[in-house]
Amino acid sequence: MRSLQKSGLVHSAGIATSLTNSGQQWDFPNGWAPIQHMIIEGLTRSGLKEARSMGREIAVSWLRTNYVTFKKTKTMHEKYNVEKCGFFGGGGEYVPQTGFGWSNGVVLTLLEEFGWPEDLSIDCPIA
Repeated sequence: MRSLQKSGLVHSAGIATSLTNSGQQWDFPNGWAPIQHMIIEGLTRSGLKEARSMGREIAVSWLRTNYVTFKKTKTMHEKYNVEKCGFFGGGGEYVPQTGFGWSNGVVLTLLEEFGWPEDLSIDCPIA
């Protein structure tokens, strides 16, 4: 958990896939649903209260950016920009895909695990 916190990968809208900004699909600032899910699940299953809290925070950030992006574009995306809440990702050798199954599945799994806190706004924080 501490290593992840110090890594530079954790951002306001999720976890970056890498720190390299190459313009490729698997690099910064893109975040992918399966990676969010694996890290969140690892944190929440660690048995540490502090790690579960961190996992919940990442889940909330990821759910928020998916929701706000969906509100704007009327579709789910294969990847999201982890620096900017409410923006889908880009780069790579093809046009980013929409209606994406793993994004849908991860959102549903996170909602099942954490729900959405009633006292928390679903909209992106104003920067």
